[in-house]
Amino acid sequence: MDAVKELLNIDFPYAFLSVFAALAGARAIVSLLEWTAGKFGLETKWMRRRREEHDLLVRTSQNLAALQENHIRDMEESIKALMRGNKELLGAEIDKRYREYISLNGIPEPEVDEFDDIFSAYKHLNGNHRRDIKYSYIKDHLRVIPVETKLVTRES
Repeated sequence: MDAVKELLNIDFPYAFLSVFAALAGARAIVSLLEWTAGKFGLETKWMRRRREEHDLLVRTSQNLAALQENHIRDMEESIKALMRGNKELLGAEIDKRYREYISLNGIPEPEVDEFDDIFSAYKHLNGNHRRDIKYSYIKDHLRVIPVETKLVTRES
């Protein structure tokens, strides 16, 4: 019971401030010793570990930056390769349709917008002039062939 009374009589704000002051003083002494050791060129275990961690952090940051640059370069190359591939596929489709429309002597009406879209995409990928000539020839010299469709419905 006496121990409990003693605990109740403790001045907690004073005890807290005393502990805080002691910790702050200890920290100041350690900082002063580290500064002094640094001025004399001495390196403590703690200072060496902190320097090594800092160096590791700097190397990791540099490696991540290099990795990011490589990734960006790889992505740009992949995008360029995809664009070149798509351009060739669209060009082949223009060539195929050119031959088809020449043999039909016209463009089927449902394919006019689709052909325009294919050519537009091809041009946005910096397509060459040879297919421009084919597109212009088809648009200027061939007629649009009307196509009639009949919907077949099954009645039960």
